[in-house]
Amino acid sequence: MPKGTVLKGQSRQFVRHLQDYFEKEFRNGAPLLPMSQVRNRVAAALGISVATVTKIAKEAYGSSGIEQNKVSTPKKKRQPCKVTCFDDFDADAIRRHIYEYYQRKEIPTLRRLVISLRNSGLFRGQKSSLGNVLRQIGFYFKKSDKRKILLERHDIALARCDFLRKAKQIEDWSNVVFTDETWLNANHSISKSWTDDTAASTSAVPIGKGERLIICHAGTAKGFVADALLAFKSKKSGDYHEEMNAEIYENWFREMLMLLEEPSIIFIDNAPYHSRQINKMPTQANTKHEIINWLRDNGEDVNNSFLKAELIRVLKSKRRPKRYVVDEIGAEYGHTVIRIPPYHCQYNAIELIWAQIKGKAARNNTTPPFTANKMMQLLNNACNEVTPENWASVVERTRKIIMSDWDRDVTIDSIKEQELIIHVTEDSSDESSVNYEEESDALK
Repeated sequence: MPKGTVLKGQSRQFVRHLQDYFEKEFRNGAPLLPMSQVRNRVAAALGISVATVTKIAKEAYGSSGIEQNKVSTPKKKRQPCKVTCFDDFDADAIRRHIYEYYQRKEIPTLRRLVISLRNSGLFRGQKSSLGNVLRQIGFYFKKSDKRKILLERHDIALARCDFLRKAKQIEDWSNVVFTDETWLNANHSISKSWTDDTAASTSAVPIGKGERLIICHAGTAKGFVADALLAFKSKKSGDYHEEMNAEIYENWFREMLMLLEEPSIIFIDNAPYHSRQINKMPTQANTKHEIINWLRDNGEDVNNSFLKAELIRVLKSKRRPKRYVVDEIGAEYGHTVIRIPPYHCQYNAIELIWAQIKGKAARNNTTPPFTANKMMQLLNNACNEVTPENWASVVERTRKIIMSDWDRDVTIDSIKEQELIIHVTEDSSDESSVNYEEESDALK
């Protein structure tokens, strides 16, 4: 080390450790550790682990034992870019890509999916990232003949089956009401636009999302339900679902129903605030006291001496179809609620209308002020520009998707009864690095 070199904090700490160690040896009158244990002595003197000493020694001396490399500070590990950010439409595209494998009588392994999804432009990540995506959209791997087969969770497939069977029986799609919630940030704007060179006409959109509007609306093939728009300023910056609750949604839902002129079928998804249950059955997460009270309220003779495992067994015998407050409100006003299965936003026509509205609002949000009040005005203007023809088009597109998906599921169901063919021999360890739930776990 050159003379005059300034020692930094960690080096100064090592000097102190060395001095303390050698002073202990001086007072001891002999080495604290045998002279032959060189790395142990270095580690003890510096106050670091033997493994660290070994790693640095290998870097400096290599296998020859002769100094040949300069010791450098390890490079900081950078967090890899997250590639699993995807919206509901991306999820639907991946799901349909997987279904195509079954329609071709092929088994979609993880390795093959990564390649085919990249070639299709649907996914650009690695196997581990794709594994996370598959789990998030309701798929899991199950071992069969020493191979892991990608399957859809039973509860998701069943929910879609129930939905498609009900939707397939709809005769008049003009009376189907599509409802949903979304959000608009005050700073929501197109990323690039043409302006002239005057300072008055050029203004930068503030960095960040800014204030946020939470929006709820409903529409049919004839257009938006008149006066059904609900929009309010968010008080939080997180997920907009945290702002909406069952009380707000149920009040809006009741008021929206009173605006409908005839009995209708209403499509809603399974957001938590859509799904408040009537007489909700307790689960294992509830206390014994809560379970006992619920069972007694529902006519079951139990006493306080029951163990929790016994109470859970009684609960299972009392299982019944779930009843939702929103569904009951709909029935009260003469309407039928049909629930869209999880991860299937393509069955809700209003999703395409949201895209149109957000695009229109962004194109007009180019000058100050960038506030929630201004965005409210832009929202109203954008909603007014959505025509009945726009709605009729997206509803017809949604109807065709639903009918096509029913036919596809019927085909896949018959194929699954046959032996699937693997056209390319692959190592069954493709999925071994990804932790997947078996179906029994996925249904918990």
